[in-house]
Amino acid sequence: MAHLDTGPARVVTPPAAVSPRRVLHTALRTYRDEFPRVAGTAFVIFGAVALIDAFAVVLVVDKHVSHPVGALVVSAFAGVTGMVGVVFYAGVLDKVVGAHLHGHADIPMRDMWKVLPLGRLAVADVLLALATVVGLALGVVPATIVFTFWALVGPVITMEDRSVMEAFRRSTQLVRRAFWRTLLLVTLPLQVEQGVLHAIHYEEVFNHPLVPAFFLNGLLGAAIGSLVGLVEVVLADELIAQVPAGIA
Repeated sequence: MAHLDTGPARVVTPPAAVSPRRVLHTALRTYRDEFPRVAGTAFVIFGAVALIDAFAVVLVVDKHVSHPVGALVVSAFAGVTGMVGVVFYAGVLDKVVGAHLHGHADIPMRDMWKVLPLGRLAVADVLLALATVVGLALGVVPATIVFTFWALVGPVITMEDRSVMEAFRRSTQLVRRAFWRTLLLVTLPLQVEQGVLHAIHYEEVFNHPLVPAFFLNGLLGAAIGSLVGLVEVVLADELIAQVPAGIA
């Protein structure tokens, strides 16, 4: 019985390791080349989030809203607004990186909200936060592992137009090949960023905290938050290019 000659076996070359130095260099170059949009948008968004948060704290702490339900509503509104702002900014960075590195359509800021999957990004952000809280109940190490494996879910949703659950699986697939680099480049800087951005209790330092909250958090967001976000997006971009979706 004749055997069908299928030719030489296809050799699958494993994807090259992502270089942290290259990721950082690309993120810094994008930050420099797209500074007005990257830093300017961060200033407005992070400043506005801090302004709303400080306003909510003033209302609750100074007893302008004394009823527990009212205080809860005010705090929840501030939290949701902050989440939406950060999620929107993460999506903006995805589009900026795509246009800067790959020649994708350069979308004006006024049209950005039309093309971003804000609903899916918000749901993913909430699920990631809940998963991290559950991990913290077991300890810092489990929480760090959980967050790291799912840290790229936002960029994956925007770059590959995936559903929320598909994005979590895809993030796990990508990070599995670069866990320590993702921990170094994304998880730890994000923790530092959040620590710095929330370190100042404006209502305790300033008699009128709203304006200082806007400007100081805006500056911190432009200087720190934008760079951390760019590193996250560039890392996701490189891993997606090196690990096609069909590779298990």
